[in-house]
Amino acid sequence: MKVWLIDDEPPALKEIAYLLSRYKEAEIIGADTTPVEALTKMRRNPPDAVFLDIDMPELSGLEAALCIRDAVPHALVIFVSAHPQYALEAYDTHPEDFLLKPVRPERLQSCMTHLKTRLPQAPYTTSAPIAIRCFGAFRIGAPIEVKWETRRVRELFLYLIDRCGAPASNQELAEALFGEPSDKKTLHNLCMTIYRLKSLLYQMDPTQTLLRLTEQNALVLAPGICDFSDFMRFARANAVVCAGNASEAARVLGLCEGPYLDGMGFDWAAESARETEAEYERIALGLSDWYQASARAAEAERTLDTLVQRGAFCEEAHLKLMELALAKNDREGFLARYLQYARMLKSELGQRPSGRLREAYERLK
Repeated sequence: MKVWLIDDEPPALKEIAYLLSRYKEAEIIGADTTPVEALTKMRRNPPDAVFLDIDMPELSGLEAALCIRDAVPHALVIFVSAHPQYALEAYDTHPEDFLLKPVRPERLQSCMTHLKTRLPQAPYTTSAPIAIRCFGAFRIGAPIEVKWETRRVRELFLYLIDRCGAPASNQELAEALFGEPSDKKTLHNLCMTIYRLKSLLYQMDPTQTLLRLTEQNALVLAPGICDFSDFMRFARANAVVCAGNASEAARVLGLCEGPYLDGMGFDWAAESARETEAEYERIALGLSDWYQASARAAEAERTLDTLVQRGAFCEEAHLKLMELALAKNDREGFLARYLQYARMLKSELGQRPSGRLREAYERLK
């Protein structure tokens, strides 16, 4: 994990560097007292995570976080501030965590554990030399350079991934890819597309142990190859989150780096996109319940915070976050979360929070 540190106070910079030096997985590749200087360097040597102060001259940490998103889109931002009042505003920039100065070692440990689940897996490893990523921008890593002969070959590949190993008839494929009935010309184009895809898959995996296309047009993917396939495999096999699958639940949630096939614009992907968001919400809520029942409130809160960043209108997640605030006697935290949720509902949907939330707010106000 390559880490960059930004704080305008050198003592604070040294302190967080010292705390991170205890983690073998954290490699500090940069430390700056000004965000502007750091941003220039990051473009040449991008980090995986940035620990960022908020209250800085010239460019605040909140403004810097947005610039980091543009310069290094995959970088995870962790705010480190002595001012807790910035926490609510900071969440508008979707950070991974918010650490209060002085940073407590056990709090940093919790943060580092969370970061491990959020960092993407290395695209090439000896155990899994092929990595297909469908959450966020589609990308693929393989032992060879993947060259799509036509855009239809790539779309066919993604369509078969979307089917999660189910076979597909030629007629179905022709209508999905070409938007036309399966006449002679369309079937010829489809057959050429299937042939090109099979040839490409063979080049990627000559042993056909990791991915292969069957005669029934079913794409078979080994576990650990594709984030979407792994996520759906877990979702469909696990109705509830429990001690036996909680760690795997956290792992598959971490696979979801963004919307499914973000920006691709395929009509056939819309249903799966809705399903993945619904399953993500279900798994995240179940995992947060398990964390809370296991006296791991901080991990429950982080799981819920990530959920509301991804699906801002999940009322149950907002309610659970408010309940967690009440459980630790954080009255101000409850009121702040309620007001944030109420403002969002009003501005985006013209609605009010449900009666049970309003009642709790009125009691505590």
